[in-house]
Amino acid sequence: MKSITLFVVALLVSMPTFAATAFWTGRQEQVQTVTYQWAWKCEYNYNGQKFWRIFKMSCPSSVEVE
Repeated sequence: MKSITLFVVALLVSMPTFAATAFWTGRQEQVQTVTYQWAWKCEYNYNGQKFWRIFKMSCPSSVEVE
């Protein structure tokens, strides 16, 4: 019984985390960070919920969310 429990625990720990995909809405703004660098603030949509992420170079068409 102990070996079965250890096997189940090891299996659960080794399973990958579920990640979904959010897609870029096309909205972007150029912003300056607190370290005076320029970056892009990009808006994403995941299942009707919109949120912003910041990137150095450009806005990727999709990002993974957990």
